[in-house]
Amino acid sequence: MDRTTTIDIPDSVVSDILKHAYCDAPNECCGLLIGSPHRLERVHPARNLVASPTRYLIDPADHFAAVHRARTDRLSVVGTYHSHPLGPPVPSMTDLLDATYPDYVYVIVSLRHDCETELKGYHLMKGGFELVALRPVG
Repeated sequence: MDRTTTIDIPDSVVSDILKHAYCDAPNECCGLLIGSPHRLERVHPARNLVASPTRYLIDPADHFAAVHRARTDRLSVVGTYHSHPLGPPVPSMTDLLDATYPDYVYVIVSLRHDCETELKGYHLMKGGFELVALRPVG
């Protein structure tokens, strides 16, 4: 996948991620992002198999369904999203250790009201994550 420093994210995608995060709170929500390397088109919510406020594990059946849906629409699964119900939208050490797709964008949403921004995106780099700009589009 072509790495970009800015990815367009429609308001509808942000809204869907936030709805999912609030619905699954106090546990972390998780899902897959469908689109292209330059633009997220939609979300595919997934079940969190560990049902934890500090960890997530995407159900493989949901991942497979997202890949099928994306291919049907001539798009790709380009990333994942998950929530941090109790913390900022910054990758944790667990997020780093569990990240396995170097071409994905990892979006984290925080449900804390004291955070400046609710959503942040990252690319997995050797030894850590690099911030990616998420550009809101209507």
